[in-house]
Formats: sequence, structure tokens, C-alpha cells
Amino acid sequence: MSDEENRPLGLYIHIPFCDRKCDYCDFVSYSMDSKAQQLYLEALFAEIDMVRSEFFDKTFDSIFIGGGTPSIVYEGFIASLARKLYSSFHFLDNTEFTIEVNPSSFTREKFFEYVQAGVNRISVGVQCLDEKLLREHGRIQSMENIEETFKMLNTSQFPNINSDVMIGLPGQTVDSVVDTINYLLKQNVKHISTYTLQVERHTMLYSKLRKGRLSPMKDKTMIEIYNRIDRILTKAGFHRYEISNYAKPGFECKHNLKYWDDGVSYLGLGVAAHSYIDGYRYYNTKRLDTYIDDMKDGKSAVYSREYVSDEERREERIMLSLRTTKGLDLEKFKKDFNEDLLRTHTDVINRFIDKGMVEVKDNFLRIKNAYFAVSNSIIVELI
Repeated sequence: MSDEENRPLGLYIHIPFCDRKCDYCDFVSYSMDSKAQQLYLEALFAEIDMVRSEFFDKTFDSIFIGGGTPSIVYEGFIASLARKLYSSFHFLDNTEFTIEVNPSSFTREKFFEYVQAGVNRISVGVQCLDEKLLREHGRIQSMENIEETFKMLNTSQFPNINSDVMIGLPGQTVDSVVDTINYLLKQNVKHISTYTLQVERHTMLYSKLRKGRLSPMKDKTMIEIYNRIDRILTKAGFHRYEISNYAKPGFECKHNLKYWDDGVSYLGLGVAAHSYIDGYRYYNTKRLDTYIDDMKDGKSAVYSREYVSDEERREERIMLSLRTTKGLDLEKFKKDFNEDLLRTHTDVINRFIDKGMVEVKDNFLRIKNAYFAVSNSIIVELI
């Protein structure tokens, strides 16, 4: 058995419910009542029962409940789900258990439920502190919600808090982002994810931009924002371990690291969830009604499966590794793909080295921190 096969898996569970869809959101989400949530929980139980035998000899060391808005489901939902997971799969004692919460739907009762269920990492979807800007983009939350959430977490001395920050919202300013980062540093946050806005087709934001009702953020402003964030967080003792992610030492997200580490398997459960198991990718149906009906009928939730070819794995290894500050392990790359990248891409790599954009050190190829903002243009030439 290979080292990859021996490594613990990650478990992702998708909760597809929201109060309403934000203008920029392209994730699968629905606005539903508690009855629909109960039907969904029953469907999750059925999927767990369906796949548990395939993983009886596997161990997991991370659980990530994402969405949607997981904190919107009724009290008792997450506790019931956790009990089902613990009775169905084998988890290591140090398992990282993350749940995403929105300040507008996070209550003291739900917080206690999560802690009792074993949650030890909470990801707070702050995005930004400009309430007017958030309302313009359809996000329901207030500064009061945010302050109540952090007061609750810090009063209880909750050990591992992440916060998501959105960069690139039309109308957002450099000072607005800096204010958000500085506020989070005062809230005992151990991890900050700074996501660049991706304008996806079929979203309200895409429509508004096409019609000229909003103007996209300029690249120059985006780069300035990321440089300011990097300086502030580095000074505060955070380190950047992936393009979008900063953490205090020891608080890197164990679950997300699996996505960036080629060969590590993870299981996705629920509507629209993805899995990567033994070289295959699996995609669950995106339709909530289909998912619930299929689970009632004992059918698989998987609507498509694809084998990841060696060439695809090669490209993904380069792309994902160079998103991290650790970089691309050239020796392992050569062993796995029978290619010496320093020889096959000598001119490209030397050109980027001469420009001070990349470095080769201890047999790792890395993009220098100052050039993460233009990483895509570097990666595409190496692929």
C-alpha cells in the first residue's frame, strides 16, 4: 500500500441552505424551511449508510461542514449529523472539525451544540465590515451580528477561529479591507482566508457588471490590497502558507491542505459534493430534489465519475503546489512523472528567476511572496 493510501482522508459535507443567495455566489444553495432541512438530514444519513462499508478500513482526520450556510439549519441538526458520522467512520483523536457560520444565523444555543458535537474550528464568514457594501451585494449580516459572534467565541476562549475576507467587491476600497483585517486581529482569529472575488456566470453580480451598473476593481488596486494585507498579517505573526490563506503557526487548515496536496483522498457527502478517491473524481448531483429522492430510493448520489490521467495530475501538481509557500517538490515531481522540470522548462524557470519572481531552493520551486498576485501567469507557462 502506498503512502498516499495510508494517509488519513478528509470528509466534506455540504449544507445547501441559505436565507438568500448573495449576488456574487455561485455555490449550490437553496432557501428552504425546517421540513426540507429534515428531509436533507435523512438523505445525508442514507448516503452515509450507503458508502460507510467502502471506508471501514480508512481513517479520517478532518471534517469540514460547508455551504451554503451551515449555521442556518435548525438546532439539533449538526449534533445529529455528528453522532451519525462518529458511529459510521473512524476518526483520529486529533481530528480537525470545522463548521462555517454566518454571523446573522449563529446563536449561543447553536454554538454550544457545535462544541458538544466536537467542532473545534469555526470559520466566520465576515467578508467585509462595510454594511452598505454587503447589502448592495445581497449579503445579510450586520456589524452587530459580527460583534456578537466574536464576543461569544472569545468569551468562551474558543481555540481556533478562521475568518473569510472577500477581496475585489465592486466599490470596495483599500482602506475598507485594511480596517476589516485590523478588526479581525483584535478578535483572537488564528487563521484568515482572503479570497479574490471570482465573477461567475449566472450570478446577479455578473449581470450587474455586464449591464454596467457596477465597475470591477482594478488590478492595481487588487495588488495594493494584497500587499497591504501581507505586511499587516506578517507583522502580526501570521504566515502565508497558500495564496489566499494566512495562519498563526500550527493553525493551518488541515482539511484544505488536502485539496492542495496531490494524491490525498477526500470524501464529499451531500448535494453538489465532490470526492477524490484512489485517482478518481466523483461528483454528486447538484439538484436538491434529485438528491433527496435518490437517497430515498437507495440510488447513488454520484452523477459522474472521471479518472484523473497522469497528464492532468502533472498539471494539477504544478498548479496546486505553486499556490503554496512550500512550493513544488522537484524531486518528488521527477519520481512521480519521470520529468525533470528544471531541464524541460529551463528557459522559462530561468527567466522568472532573473526577474526575481521565483526561486529554486532545497530542491523546491517556489513563487516569491511578492508575486503571488500574478501567480497564474507564472503557472500557465510551467504547465
